[in-house]
Amino acid sequence: MKRLYATIALLLGILSLSLFALFQCRYYCTQTAEQVSQIIQYAENGRLDQAAILAEQLSESWSKTKNSMVWYIRYEPLERISDITSHLEFLARYNDLPQLMAQANQLLTCVHELYDNELPLLRNLV
Repeated sequence: MKRLYATIALLLGILSLSLFALFQCRYYCTQTAEQVSQIIQYAENGRLDQAAILAEQLSESWSKTKNSMVWYIRYEPLERISDITSHLEFLARYNDLPQLMAQANQLLTCVHELYDNELPLLRNLV
């Protein structure tokens, strides 16, 4: 009977950690998508200084979030997102609008892929 309780406790622990990871990933993805959309709007309206400030805030929040995500998500997608977020601020500061728009759209794609890959779907489990 002790083995059954231990097994149930272990499964509940794994399930709770998985749900925590999924909710944290979802929260980050929605937050980032909103910020990147705002950066794109600022860039389209010619307010690149505000876009640079928001990109700097995005980069800071990502460096904090990445440290906890590295425990349960593969390293490559996290590194790709880190690379893109570090470039956005300087692209906005140096008025490189086409490259800023391309990188922001690529970041949106990477963030959505990150969340889609963490969902407990059959295609992700196989």
